[in-house]
Amino acid sequence: MADTSDMRRGATPPGALRNPKIDAAIERAVQLGDPAELLALLDRSSGLPARRSGGRAPGPDLGPNAPLPRVNLDLARAVGAAIADRGAPAEPLVRALCSSTEEYALIVAAQALSALAARGAPAAGAAGAGRPSRARGARGGLDPLDELGQLAEDPRRVVRDGVVAALRAVIAARGDALVGELSSWTDGYLQAYVALEALAERTLLAGLSAGAEVVARLEEAFAISDRSPRADERLQGLRLLRQGMPSQIAALAGRFPEVVRWLEEKTQAERPESRDVVAQAIAALRKGSFSDAEAARLAAALSASAPPPRYLARIVQGTRKRSKGRR
Repeated sequence: MADTSDMRRGATPPGALRNPKIDAAIERAVQLGDPAELLALLDRSSGLPARRSGGRAPGPDLGPNAPLPRVNLDLARAVGAAIADRGAPAEPLVRALCSSTEEYALIVAAQALSALAARGAPAAGAAGAGRPSRARGARGGLDPLDELGQLAEDPRRVVRDGVVAALRAVIAARGDALVGELSSWTDGYLQAYVALEALAERTLLAGLSAGAEVVARLEEAFAISDRSPRADERLQGLRLLRQGMPSQIAALAGRFPEVVRWLEEKTQAERPESRDVVAQAIAALRKGSFSDAEAARLAAALSASAPPPRYLARIVQGTRKRSKGRR
């Protein structure tokens, strides 16, 4: 079984599916467009809690630090790849998986969409000759990246982690071009969080060179947080986006110096919640490989742009608190 942390590290996908029973169940599921039998077969090996009353009810999201089940991500990857290998006939099955409420069904769907989206990259040499692109705009078929983005809006962390792993596989396959396509993800809170979380993986970042596109995705995600209406303050997606950005910014800054310059510009932000994100990002840089002098320079810029205290004229220095000691 693969630990859920594998999702965050973007572990190397396993080989082809080797279980004939599962392969046969996939074939029947493709023919019927119904994943029920396949999910029942996968259930015992999924690593998720056992079903109750014939189905698994959606579980609550317990926050970013709560322990998660040991999800068998390797199995989900292998099953997803096997489904994607069947091409257009498997699209009804992929749609059925995407519409499920079961966590493992959605994780498998994410891996199938990942395999399809990865094949949307321009073919290299004869290996890709004749292979139709299944990327955006494929007439009459799935839009894998768009469908994957919709799965990113699931409120359950175990599903989102599965989408992060799936998106990392697509980025690894398609590289800098995919970073540009993620602009369609940064107009929603949860989607933006997942996009940045997928990008902020050090091994994956080593293979990217599109620093300007990375900064553009950061800017878009920061902007929707900074301009969010007050009515959205209680939304899970907005909270998660703000919580995740500081460490994501630090990871991206370790690969692209232009991210540091972008962060310096954000020290001029006016909204208190946005300034908190910037302050936490600077603290994350300090904990990482950045010099204390660089972090101190950014902190000084943030401090210099701080707004003056409200009602400054009413502040009287040196007055004692007459209520001190009263009960």
